Amino acid sequence: MKVRYVVGLVACWAITLSGALSRSSVPPNSNLAASLKSHSNIPKEASENEKLGRMRELSSTSISWGTRALQEELPPVGAIEDMQERQKALVGRMPLRNVSNPTMHNKTGPSTDEFDYVDLNEFDQMSPHRRLVQDILDPEYYEKTVHPRRNFRHPTRVNLSMSLYQILEVNERLQSIAVNVWMVQDWYDEFADWNPTEYGMINTTIMPYDEIFIPDTYLYNSESLEQKRTEAIMNVILTSGYWRNDSRGAAVTLMFPAIYTLSCKLNVKHFPYDQQNCSFIISSWTRDKGTLDYHPKVENVNLKNFAKNEEWEVVSFDFVRREEHYKCCPEPWVMLYAHLVIKRKPLYYVINLVIPTSIITVVAVTGFFTPSSSSSERDEKLYLGINTLLTLLIMMLMICSSMPSTSNYVPLMGWYYMGIISAIVIGTFLATIVLLIHGQKSHMKPIPGWVRHLICNKFVGYFILKPPLALVDIWTEYGFISETRVPSEEVEEEIVQEINRNTATLAQPTNMFPSVSSKVSNTSKYSYDRKLASLTQQYDLRMRVRERRERQRRETIQSAADFLTAGVNNSRSIKKQKMMRRSALEWEFLANVMDRILLYIFYVIALYFFVLLTFFDRLFDITIPPPLS
Repeated sequence: MKVRYVVGLVACWAITLSGALSRSSVPPNSNLAASLKSHSNIPKEASENEKLGRMRELSSTSISWGTRALQEELPPVGAIEDMQERQKALVGRMPLRNVSNPTMHNKTGPSTDEFDYVDLNEFDQMSPHRRLVQDILDPEYYEKTVHPRRNFRHPTRVNLSMSLYQILEVNERLQSIAVNVWMVQDWYDEFADWNPTEYGMINTTIMPYDEIFIPDTYLYNSESLEQKRTEAIMNVILTSGYWRNDSRGAAVTLMFPAIYTLSCKLNVKHFPYDQQNCSFIISSWTRDKGTLDYHPKVENVNLKNFAKNEEWEVVSFDFVRREEHYKCCPEPWVMLYAHLVIKRKPLYYVINLVIPTSIITVVAVTGFFTPSSSSSERDEKLYLGINTLLTLLIMMLMICSSMPSTSNYVPLMGWYYMGIISAIVIGTFLATIVLLIHGQKSHMKPIPGWVRHLICNKFVGYFILKPPLALVDIWTEYGFISETRVPSEEVEEEIVQEINRNTATLAQPTNMFPSVSSKVSNTSKYSYDRKLASLTQQYDLRMRVRERRERQRRETIQSAADFLTAGVNNSRSIKKQKMMRRSALEWEFLANVMDRILLYIFYVIALYFFVLLTFFDRLFDITIPPPLS
């Protein structure tokens, strides 16, 4: 009876094989196919001996061809349905082993002669997947802590790939970056072996990750030491290697999302045009290259599902494999470096920091180096400089609050604010000097000749500032020559000499009576006495008239001298007033010229800083070189 049951089992296998091969790509022999079909259709009214004879003939004719056909790859399409139809075609009860533990390729236990009788209808209703999972995880044949290679001297190759989904945070002060990635690891487990034909042609199954061997892959530079808080590992996917000609076992794929917060040295030297290179250091924590050999599945990280960040732009994300030696271990350790290069978008900082700062600087410089106010006061410039410095310091503190505390470098934005603050300080100092120059006009001190020569040329009038009309009239009147003052003693001496020349004839008495001496000798004594008396009277009369005229003349000369002295004094006063007016206008014009020159200079400085910071990424190459493999 046992022989009968064995022959029936072989016949069942042959019939099932014939149905599968009828749908396969293997071209069967026509006679053999016809024989299989004829023997498979056993009538119900046939005797038991006839059924046994047909089964023996069917088994003997199909063993050779079935063995050859199994060496080819059979597609799973329609095989399950064919198998079920052939099983239902058989009549009676077939002897089978315990279905909860079918024969597997990796089991070599002894056979048993005792069989249980199971109805084929009940057999169809049981889940093949359940049997598959139970048989794979059978502790008698599988241990999840054992290296999954039959030859333990050979390492297990782990292929790793990654997809970047989102950049969550880049913390410059804490020197860290948080990202959301999708990790994929796949390797080959030689102990997870099964024959899909014995489990309903199941080629792929999903199992809990903690039931099979998992590589202890770890992110070395992670800020969190607990993987359960960063990685959401759930299940693994097993794909049978039965259809592969060169291997046994199953390909294991582990896919899980993870949120990694890793330490990264952020260099903000070129902030806000900086690029950062943050590396993911991935490897096993306990197994060297002799056990686990890591390889990137693809050289580039997948960015197709990346959710764009508002502040950062991904430049590149590449894998680099390295083997590093340590003193502790003879075998090298395989390290995978995933270099994430990101670039900051500077528009936010240009709009909210650079442009307002530049506007404040221009307003401050314009207030520093403009002429005096309506009240001719320039003291407000100092207050404007102090208020501007306080404003810039507050904005600089806003930048420093987000920058790392380091002394290795100063950010570009920090240099910008330092340059602007230095310009404001120097402008305030120069504005004070201009105030001192402007204050010289009240001291009536003439301007030096070389300074007047510098500010009175045509170049200053054409390109910097034109002098006022009052100063132009004074320069035209004096011919750009300094006048000498005439002392009052010289003026009085000239007046006295003019008076002496007019009264010199009064000191000659012989010239007053020219006829008296000539006539005295020609007359007698009597006539002489009479004539002398008459002449004396006439002389007295003339002398009185002459004295009166002389007194009037002296009064006239004195009044003329007084008039001349008053005119000279008035002329000196007018000249002095013109000199004072000229000095005041020259000092004020010199202060205005310095204001205008410094205004142009600081405009150029402010424009230079603005253009340098706004177009820094276009003027200089700040890209990070690719990492060396």
